Amino acid sequence: MHKRIDKGIYKAVFSDIDGTLLNSSHKIPELTGKKIQELQNKWIPFVLVSARMPKGMTGIRAELGSECPMICYSGALVVNGAMEPVYSEYLPEEIAKDLCDMIKMDSRNIVLNIYSNDCWYVENLTNPWIKIEMDITGICAEEVSFQSGDIYKEVHKLLCMGEKEEIKALEEKLIQQFPDIRIYRSKDTYLEIMSMQASKSNAIRILEEKFQISSDEVLAFGDSHNDIDMLEHAGLGVAMGNADDEVKAAADMVTDSNDQEGLRKILELAF
Repeated sequence: MHKRIDKGIYKAVFSDIDGTLLNSSHKIPELTGKKIQELQNKWIPFVLVSARMPKGMTGIRAELGSECPMICYSGALVVNGAMEPVYSEYLPEEIAKDLCDMIKMDSRNIVLNIYSNDCWYVENLTNPWIKIEMDITGICAEEVSFQSGDIYKEVHKLLCMGEKEEIKALEEKLIQQFPDIRIYRSKDTYLEIMSMQASKSNAIRILEEKFQISSDEVLAFGDSHNDIDMLEHAGLGVAMGNADDEVKAAADMVTDSNDQEGLRKILELAF
């Protein structure tokens, strides 16, 4: 533990969803949900921050009884309580198309997903990787032809799914060929691609201005590599017990795992 919890100083909470707020059954633990609702009754925003698309987050926000803004696509899109965009960062159209063409040509076993605003495009709805992701998020993808140029106009995120060895090799190749694009693994089998200007910490800065708070007053939770910049930015960045060692090293402290309600335990100490 590198920092102590300053009870009463935090004015907003920013939390990753999968592996952080949700347990391994993809549920919000009952006591965790009650604690978050208690915070919101005290006008302390609890903001969901995720690589998910907006539709994959609204049900969770509703379950929490929240009307807070949401940070989607790991910061590439921020929406307000009415689901209106307040910040949006797309991949340049030509680069999005070049990336997709290269991935499809060189990595035939990789499953490619295109996310644009609140749309999720895939080429084959029956692919097992796609079916698993639809089960997790509760969202149905839309089957389209990636030959259509229109789908590359407003791309917030590309997601590549595959075996970890292939994903790692693809990551290394793309980083070398596209140094100005943000490319990272959200887990061993998922590779996320988006604009370099899109990050969770940048999106939090936008909402700090809206909430009229400073980064010192932010409490953040995460478990994945795409949470590191958020944890480093926050006044108190908390890694889950189930996080990778690199994520834990970047955090100010480590709590219990998502299955042990580590998030709730810190909230009870902080508020």
